Amino acid sequence: MNINNLGLLNTLATIINDGERDSDYAITEFILNNIDNVSHISNNMIMDEAFVSRSAIRRFCNRLGYKNFSELKNSLSDIIFPSNIHLREFEHVKAYRKKMNQELAKMIEDINQLITDQVLDQLVDLINDYQDISIISANNTSSNLLKFQQELFYAKKIIRLVNHYYDNNNLKDSFGQSSLVFVVSVSGIFAKAINDIMHGISGKKILITANRNEAFVKSYDQIIYISKNDILWNDNLGLYGKYGITYFFDLLSEHYIYKYKKNKG
Repeated sequence: MNINNLGLLNTLATIINDGERDSDYAITEFILNNIDNVSHISNNMIMDEAFVSRSAIRRFCNRLGYKNFSELKNSLSDIIFPSNIHLREFEHVKAYRKKMNQELAKMIEDINQLITDQVLDQLVDLINDYQDISIISANNTSSNLLKFQQELFYAKKIIRLVNHYYDNNNLKDSFGQSSLVFVVSVSGIFAKAINDIMHGISGKKILITANRNEAFVKSYDQIIYISKNDILWNDNLGLYGKYGITYFFDLLSEHYIYKYKKNKG
């Protein structure tokens, strides 16, 4: 999978949210309005319906990290949508509310069994000991991590979030032996996409995931699992990605500030 694919929906959403009615907006609007039939969209259809030129489509694709529209539309598969939405069976909100409440309770219990006070203590000590700390994630996870980053500013601890488009070279150049690098990939899809890159970078590397893929073991110094079960078979509602990772980092933030802010004035 192209790493850029993992942030594609965020990029399209940003174009819509910015609201500037230019050619990029027109192309994005057309794509999103035809998202369920994207494989049949052609350059000519976009030109006719969105009133843009072929060169505008090409520039749009290049800015998003793709060579052409064919490459871009091939990346718009179910798997890039958040919360395992492609696995869900949609139902009335009353039934969904009941099911979600039950599953959230089970999720919290599951996470608490693995993320013990001792695990949190070890992690906050590492965060305190290192000066160069980065968290790498796909764009659709980074919003969950922004609150954690900002809360640690309160404790005078600076952590960098890495969620932009990158390739092998500029990731490797970003870290040295004195770096502490967290990769957050609950489903494991993002971790799989960058696994070869992570295998070759320096520093202490920790993966936070609910995916039990053994290929990750060789690339990381430590793997923190937030579920006893492999998420690929255990989270059709996408709760671990939406709520589980927020819960995990909220525990981590609380413990770090409690333990170390009082010593930093």
